[in-house]
Parts: sequence; C-alpha cells; structure tokens
Amino acid sequence: MIPQQLSAKFVGISPYLTTLKKWVADTLTPYADTNGFPFYGRIKTVESLSEKIEMGRYRRFSEIDDLVAFTLIIPGQSFQQSVINFCQTAFDVIGIRTKSTTSKSPEVFRFDATRILAKAKMPPDFSGRLENSIFGYVFEVQIRTAFEHAWSVATHDLVYKGSIIDWKKVRLAAQLKATSESLDAAVAAFEPLSLTVTQSPWRDISEQAAVSQFIADLIDKETIPKTIGPSSVSRCAVNLHKLIRALEPKISIENALKLLDTQLKELKTLPVSLSFYQLCFGLLCSSAKVTKVDNRVLCHVTDELATLYPETLRVCIAFDYGS
Repeated sequence: MIPQQLSAKFVGISPYLTTLKKWVADTLTPYADTNGFPFYGRIKTVESLSEKIEMGRYRRFSEIDDLVAFTLIIPGQSFQQSVINFCQTAFDVIGIRTKSTTSKSPEVFRFDATRILAKAKMPPDFSGRLENSIFGYVFEVQIRTAFEHAWSVATHDLVYKGSIIDWKKVRLAAQLKATSESLDAAVAAFEPLSLTVTQSPWRDISEQAAVSQFIADLIDKETIPKTIGPSSVSRCAVNLHKLIRALEPKISIENALKLLDTQLKELKTLPVSLSFYQLCFGLLCSSAKVTKVDNRVLCHVTDELATLYPETLRVCIAFDYGS
C-alpha cells in the first residue's frame, strides 16, 4: 500500500524528475561517449520510495538524494577522479561519498561504490520555485568499475529479492565482492604485478614483441614522425606480424624488420598519404620480391598505395569498396 500523500507528492514532481533525468543524460552523454564509459539512469519508483521512507532513513522529503540516479561504469579506479572532476564542472556537486569515506571493517565485503550527489546548476537569473523546476532535486551519479558493476548486477536480485534471507547466499555474494575487489586491485597495479608473472616461451608473442619494439624505436629515434606512426603500436605490431608471416616467399620476422629498417632510412620523403602499415606493406612487396600474400590475409590497397607500390595490387586480395 502506497500512502495517498506520497502518491500525490510523487505524481506532482514526476514531470520535473523526468526533465531532470533527460537533462543529466544529455550532459553525461558526450563525456561518456568520448571516454567509452557506459552509463544508464532511472527515476526511483514510488514503491521503492515508500520502502525507503518506511525504513526511517530520511527525516523529510527534501533529504531524499536519489530520486533520479545514474550509474557510470569505468574500466578501473584510476578513471574515477576524471569522472569526479567532470561532475564538479558540469553539476553543482553537494557531496561525494567514496570508498574511503565510509567506515568499514577489513573483513567486510559489501556494495560501496562512489556516489556523487549533485543538483543541476541554477542560472543566475532563475526566479521560479525550486520545487517546480529541475533545480530543486538532488540526483545521484554512482561510479562503478566494470568488475564492481558485474558483481552488483549479477548478485543483487539473487540475494535481495528472494522470498527469505539466506545466510549462504549473503556469504557467497560477499565472497564474489571480495573477488571483484581483488580484480580491481590487480588492474590498478597491472604494470608492477605483471612483472611477477612467470613467462613461458611462445613464438608468436615473442615475434610480436619484437615488431612492437621495432615500431616504438622508429618513433623514438624519429625515423618516422609521430604523425605517421600508428595510433596503437601494439595493434599495428600484431597486424604487421600477421602480414609478414603471410608473405611468399617466406621471410623471417627478423629479416623483414631489418629490411624495413634499411628501406625506411633510405626514403628521402615519407609518403603522408599512406598509413605506417601500408608503407611497410609497400616496402616489403617492392624490396623482398613478394610474389603472393596468403589469401587468409586481406589487404587494404588504396589508390595511393597502388600508385606508389603497384606490386601490392598484384600479390594480394584487396579490400573491395564495391557491393
């Protein structure tokens, strides 16, 4: 049963909450899209609101701080401050509750995502009634890591929406939360932690590492300018390694890199119309006397590449821009 007074109150403010939710979403979207952070929002239901009030958590209606709430998901804790900084610029932040602000025993594992409490920034010339506008209501932005979000979504209904409280389920949920915290800690300390991993020999990885180091050295030594260098050295290294392995007649990765190094240093002018990968493909085809590229490797032979290095068009299956 929903008290009539609460139902009437909720109906009265619903239009402002809907407008506020859209305004916050429109503000968050460009930032989230630019950084690749998924997010979603909701307006609290009147049933959930009634339960919260019954719990005695609030003294007055104006204290309710999550009538409109958003969850923004980040890869790891290192991204959290960036989100906080954005919110402090975009909204009128009135409170931030992080993991470190809540007292918690080290043996306890429970939901403790960072929460930003804020209001829409009120323009200086606003003269209306706050309760009849989006400026009169606090909204919440939760910041969760990907692992934290997965734990919350996977366990919430299983534990808290059952017909009875089950110690074993609560215990298992806590154990899974401990695991998610361990995963977040591993991501945060990824670089130093990776040094403790025992390495096993694997030819493909060793060769790809050599290619990536080759590309990084070219950039560091300014053999190629950063403007021509790949946006992702590791991704380019994997693709270039795959291409070299597909060339016929066969050429070792070591010899291919030596050949590329010589050819790049001999170039008087680097063609700016080609990507670094295309340039390497063209140089290898022209200097290594390539007769064929394995059909499993498709090549992006642009008009510019075919003009500068016509051999590329004859030795591979080129990407087709037609239907």
